[in-house]
Amino acid sequence: MGKRKAKAKPPPKKRMDKLDTVFSCPFCNHGSSVECRLDMKNLIGEAICGICQESFSTTITGLFQWDVFGIL
Repeated sequence: MGKRKAKAKPPPKKRMDKLDTVFSCPFCNHGSSVECRLDMKNLIGEAICGICQESFSTTITGLFQWDVFGIL
């Protein structure tokens, strides 16, 4: 007589770690001075340095999450 097959358990769901929203500035190299914001209503993403006031803004899509842009 054969054994019954054990039911396979579904794999555990991967937990998404939250990504940083504050970074060091590539222009003035000041640590944790660049803040990233995503405006989902106007579809604009913005990164601003609080020390040297350098900024970068770009259009975003619905695929963006609350994370950094690919440039920083």
